[in-house]
Amino acid sequence: MIQIHAFQNDLEKIVEIINKAFSIDVAIFDLQSRLVACTKDYLLQKGNIVHAPSIEEVIANGNVVVNKPGHMPTCQGCRFLGNCPAKIEILRSIRTSDTPLGVITFTSFSQAGHEKIIRKINEFIDTLNTFADWIAQFLSQRQIIESEDWTHHILEASMGLTRENILVFNPDGSVKNCSASAGELFSFCDLYTRSIYHILPEPVADKIMQGNYLKDTRLKIDNLPVLISAQPVFSDDVLKAAVVLIKKFHDPATTGATSRLTAKSKNRAGSTISPDNLLGESQGIQRLKRQVQKLVNSNSTVLITGETGTGKGLLARVVHFSSSRAQGPFVPVNCTSIPETLFESELFGYEEGAFTGAKKGGKPGRFELAQGGTLFLDEIGEMPLHMQVKLLNVLQDYAFQRVGGINPISMDVRIIAATNQDLDQLVTEKKFRSDLYYRLNVIPMLLPPLCERKKDIPDLAATFLKESNNKAGRDISHISEPVMHLFDLYDWPGNIRELQNIIEYSVNMETSDIISVQSLPDWFRKRIPQPKQKGAFTLSGFQEGKDIKSKVMMTERDTILSCLDRNGHDVKGKKKTAQELGISLRTLYRKLGACGKNF
Repeated sequence: MIQIHAFQNDLEKIVEIINKAFSIDVAIFDLQSRLVACTKDYLLQKGNIVHAPSIEEVIANGNVVVNKPGHMPTCQGCRFLGNCPAKIEILRSIRTSDTPLGVITFTSFSQAGHEKIIRKINEFIDTLNTFADWIAQFLSQRQIIESEDWTHHILEASMGLTRENILVFNPDGSVKNCSASAGELFSFCDLYTRSIYHILPEPVADKIMQGNYLKDTRLKIDNLPVLISAQPVFSDDVLKAAVVLIKKFHDPATTGATSRLTAKSKNRAGSTISPDNLLGESQGIQRLKRQVQKLVNSNSTVLITGETGTGKGLLARVVHFSSSRAQGPFVPVNCTSIPETLFESELFGYEEGAFTGAKKGGKPGRFELAQGGTLFLDEIGEMPLHMQVKLLNVLQDYAFQRVGGINPISMDVRIIAATNQDLDQLVTEKKFRSDLYYRLNVIPMLLPPLCERKKDIPDLAATFLKESNNKAGRDISHISEPVMHLFDLYDWPGNIRELQNIIEYSVNMETSDIISVQSLPDWFRKRIPQPKQKGAFTLSGFQEGKDIKSKVMMTERDTILSCLDRNGHDVKGKKKTAQELGISLRTLYRKLGACGKNF
């Protein structure tokens, strides 16, 4: 049952709003006839001692109009019997369905107020009924929110204690939460920017997101044998979440694979990261390598800009692990993956008792975890405005406070921020603070899109071919010249990530030891511009179909890809694209899979 005393502050604000709007005194009582909230004049005239029989009558009957306060049957035993300061009262029970929560009253202490209410008694009763129903609805929603907050904190605490690899997925497939062990298992990527379809094979992911139970389903993740179990969470027959347990399959024959995954995770996490990881010899990449070398002893803030998929996260790691802070922690934060209400506690941590559900002993935030190292704020353009102010203060003072704390904590953290947005434009539109922008933009680093550095494609492709061979257990030797020619013709709206995914797809589809045109995704081949000159290289055998069905499919494909190019190819961009197209995110992933768009 809802205890309205728990929402006293909110009810006091509601009382104040009603008082100012209708020039009437208001009071709210709980089921035990205790005063919860009231106007100042009500408290002055009647005090906080309530005559219980009056409230009990309202709870029993719903509505009561007291035209003669102090002279009603229920006034027997009241200290104001025969001499009540109130001239008229209208009382109504606050209830959800058939469950009473409390009582609200409109009261006037003047004869003029009495006459005004009597003249418009029906209007005042309707108004009182409206506010009573609204308050009941408000309390119900707040209870749900409070319950969800508790659920979140309980889940977070459980995840912090377990040594199992557990992931919790939202109904759209995005990662809601994960245990520390799962974070270590997938340390080569930021789980909170990924979907279940990036982590598990599509058939298994489909089963899980359709609400199926799984028990010890054997498969491979990054060539590591694992057992997958899944437990759906339903509410009113609607899938609310899916909990997935990933257990390593301990088979002596797979020991080598386990070792390879561990080594790979460490490399991706940054232990061997250097400027050499910035592949290519184009002018833009050479410029970045020179900048990194000059920043070895610098602690200045860096702002990395570039389109989605250009490798901003990798560049941030290169800057950190090539600096004097390389032995310190590198803590990434994706600003799109943290709910706005949790942003402050995630960045700065909180003290014990700071809010309902706060962990005993408090919790350090990302700034504390990054002490002596680097904090990487990815997608900084998505940071809420109120957090931009707090971040600016931290950068100015080199100190911060935990939520609920009073003692400042000195900061020894280098900030690297990244964005795929035009911050200048966001500043103009007042969506990003100009003072924070100038604080972050001390050392700007621009990652050029892949279409401007096509001479780097051979180096990138060779590296991705090697990685994809390891993941798929293949031994493909190289990429054919016709394929490299197509790579050179394409404009790469998805940048390096798109190239990486196309090669991984081709490695899985190729039946020979050379990547051929036939193994490329259909959608990719159809988007290659066809040269008009006679004798030029063409995609014979892969022309667009002329039948109605193929034209419909191609139109649908082009529409989806156009939306993704505009909104971004990350999970947030896919959500926005699905919303624009009026389809579910799961349907969007299926359609992307059908056209070979596996990223």
